[in-house]
Amino acid sequence: MFPDPTIVWRPLPSEIDGVLSPFVLDGGVWRGERRLAVVEPPPGRRAYGVAAMCIAYAAYDEMLYSVASHGEGLRYDGGVYLKEAQGSLWLKAHAEIDPLERRLRHFCLVGGEICYEFLSIQPPEIVVFADEVDAYRWAKAPD
Repeated sequence: MFPDPTIVWRPLPSEIDGVLSPFVLDGGVWRGERRLAVVEPPPGRRAYGVAAMCIAYAAYDEMLYSVASHGEGLRYDGGVYLKEAQGSLWLKAHAEIDPLERRLRHFCLVGGEICYEFLSIQPPEIVVFADEVDAYRWAKAPD
């Protein structure tokens, strides 16, 4: 549900913080796990993986995020890239239809070109890589 002006985002500090305008590659889903490679733009060398067990997933152009009223605390300010919603219309809608009555959480990863949101039972896992080649390989290939 985008935009959702009712969301209040709280930061989830991680190793990714401080990378300026990261490129985020969506490696797809493997057995319910969404894999995203996060790479620092040149001349930077930092590369990470973000793994999340997703129930639902959405990707939006970063420009839409920068102009839409999509909650409080979303824009990247040089601090934290991963955010968690304290509540959202998406969570509410999913709770009304989920036959398993799972207690989901709503997360966001702010990328330089694409921003990703997902509903998950648990927070995403961050993996540190030596370089972007390893990060891309991890994101695209199943274990």
